[in-house]
Amino acid sequence: MSRAMREPACWEMRWPEVSVLDGNANALGIAEPSLMDAAGMALAVTAREMADGPIVILCGPGNNGGDGFVSARYLREWSIQTTVLASHPESRGDIARGARASAEEVRVWPDAPIEKHSLVVDCLLGAGAAPGKNLRPPIAEVAAWAIGLVAPVLACDIPTGLGGPDVLPADATLTFHSMKQGLTSPDAGEVSVAPLPWPAEVEDCGPGDASRYPPLEANARKGDRGRLWVIGGGPYHGAPMLAGIAAARSGCDLVHVAMPSAAAARAEWPATLIPEILPDEGMLTDSSLSRISEAFGPRGAQALVIGPGLGRDDATTDAVTKILSKASDNDIPVVVDADAIGALPNGAWPDGLTGVATPHAKEAERWLGESSPADALEGCSGEAATIVVTGPEDLLTAPEGRSCRASGGHSRMAVGGTGDLLAGTIGGLLAQGMAAWPAARLGCALLREAGARAAQSTGPGLLAEDVPVEIARVLAEWTGA
Repeated sequence: MSRAMREPACWEMRWPEVSVLDGNANALGIAEPSLMDAAGMALAVTAREMADGPIVILCGPGNNGGDGFVSARYLREWSIQTTVLASHPESRGDIARGARASAEEVRVWPDAPIEKHSLVVDCLLGAGAAPGKNLRPPIAEVAAWAIGLVAPVLACDIPTGLGGPDVLPADATLTFHSMKQGLTSPDAGEVSVAPLPWPAEVEDCGPGDASRYPPLEANARKGDRGRLWVIGGGPYHGAPMLAGIAAARSGCDLVHVAMPSAAAARAEWPATLIPEILPDEGMLTDSSLSRISEAFGPRGAQALVIGPGLGRDDATTDAVTKILSKASDNDIPVVVDADAIGALPNGAWPDGLTGVATPHAKEAERWLGESSPADALEGCSGEAATIVVTGPEDLLTAPEGRSCRASGGHSRMAVGGTGDLLAGTIGGLLAQGMAAWPAARLGCALLREAGARAAQSTGPGLLAEDVPVEIARVLAEWTGA
C-alpha cells in the first residue's frame, strides 16, 4: 500500500471509536475482506502458538465471527485440527458470509462437538455488541457451554460479554489496532495488539465519524435534538449568526443567538434563529450576565458557543470568564471560539469545563505559550475536552493521548466566517448529546466536506453563508438519514 502505515493508536479506544475507523477505512476504499483476512491470520497465528492439540472456534453472526471463520481456514491449511461452531445458522453481511463459506465445514449450535480441545477461540461478539450487557440466546448458551469445557480461551478483539454478568473469561485476548476500553479487566487475560493493514488517514476525521451522530428518533418532538445558545457579537454581528445557522444545519433543534443590542439591531435575523437581545449595547459586559443566566435555567441550553464577533475588550473578557465558570458549575459543554479564547487561563484548560476550544494558530500561540495542547489538557480525562487548532489542516488533541488531523476541504474556505461555521457545527453536535472529542471530529470532517462541495458549485465566489446547507446534505449522506 503506497500510503504510510500508522502505528497502533496510543490511547485506549472506547468501543464507539472502533466503528469510526471501520467507516473511514471503507470511505478510503480499503477492502473490508482484506482487513478481515489480516485479523483472521493474526488470530490463527496466536491460536497456533497457544494450542497443543485440537482447537474449537466459536463464531458469532457478525464480523467478529467472520474473523473466526478466516482463522479456521488458515489453521486447517496448516494441518491443525480445528472445529468451527457457529452460534447462528447464517452470518450477517456479505463479508462475514464469504468468510464462512471459505471455512467450509461449520457446525451450528446446538450441534456442539463432544471431543476435547486444547484451546477455545472466542469470536462470538465484537466491539459493536455493547460490552457489559447480558448475553442473549444463543450466544449466552454457547458461552456457558465453552466455560464448561475448562480449556484455555483466546478472545478475538474482546471477550464475549466483557463487563457483564455472564462474560466468557479469556486467558488471552488478541485485539486489533489499539488497546480498547475494558481490556485491563482480569477477564481479558493477557492482551496483545495486532496492527491492521490500513493507512494513517483512517485515524483522522472522516465519514466514519458520523457513526457517532445521535440517531434520529421517529417520534422526536421539538427540542429533543438539543438547545444551543450562541453568545457573541458586539463589534461584529455576522459571526454569531453564521455560527447559529451552522448549528441549526447540524441538526440542533433550537438555536438562540445572544448579542448586545446594537449588534442585534444591525443583523438580519433568519426565522430559524431565536434572538436573545442582551442589555449591553455595544459590547458584552457583566451587565448581561443576568440575562445570559437563562441559558442555565430549567429550560436552558444543552451547550454553548461563545466568542464569535465579541471583541477583546477587558470587560468582555472578564464577562466571558464568568460565563465559562457558570457553564462548568452547571456541567454545560462549551465551544470556546475566537475572541473568547482570551478568557482561558494561560497555557491550561479551565478546571471542570467540558467542551472544545477552536483557536487558529496565532490564538493558540497567545493562549498556550510554551505549552502544547496535550500539556494544557493534562488532568482531563476521556472525551470531555478537545482543542482544535484550525488551519489548512486542523490539529485535534484530547486527553489520554488522543490526537488526529482534519484535512481536505477547499482553498477558497480561507474566507471570513469559516471558523464561525466550525464553532457552530461543533456546538450543535454538543447540544445533541455528543461528547467533545467525537463532536469535534465530526464537526471538522463535516465542514471540510461541505466547504469542498459548496466551492465546487459556487467557484471562486464562495462565501461562508454558502456552506451551511451543504453541512446538512453531507450529514444526511453520511448517516443515511
